[in-house]
Amino acid sequence: MNILIIYGTTEGQTRKIAVWTAARTRERGHQVELVDSEALPSDLKVEAFHAFIIAASVHQKHHKDTITNFVFAHHELLNARPSAFISVSLSAVLEEPEAQGYVDRFVSVTGWRPRTTLLLGGALRFTEYDYFQEQVVKFIVMKGSGAAFSERDQEFTDWNALTDFVDRFLEAAA
Repeated sequence: MNILIIYGTTEGQTRKIAVWTAARTRERGHQVELVDSEALPSDLKVEAFHAFIIAASVHQKHHKDTITNFVFAHHELLNARPSAFISVSLSAVLEEPEAQGYVDRFVSVTGWRPRTTLLLGGALRFTEYDYFQEQVVKFIVMKGSGAAFSERDQEFTDWNALTDFVDRFLEAAA
């Protein structure tokens, strides 16, 4: 099966997730094209793919605009073929209902009905934040968890959940 994996990342964790997903998909015997939504090739033939995995980070309560635009433009094809959505956010780590709300709003806006979705935790990259980004992240984490946390870089991605998700999607799509 020929699968397009397209991702939109803000701080890089969604890229890491997409690269891992592409490797797992190849291990399972499928052809994969991995594309950053910020650098869509003008000659990308979306209709040539049998299935799609879309991964997008959430920042300021919205998925990446480049992903929203791509999905909106291709929602009919995405609806007609096997497709999956991975939504990466801090809200997913904190198990807040907002994480599902972001997906619900995205689906409503784009008209896409992915066959399966995964709410997946991202990462905190304190070493890359400026002062204001750090303060916003601290506020969000403390509001969500009510607890103190380490101010070092942390990765919250549940790789086992991602493995399960990818394997189940590939089995269902085949």
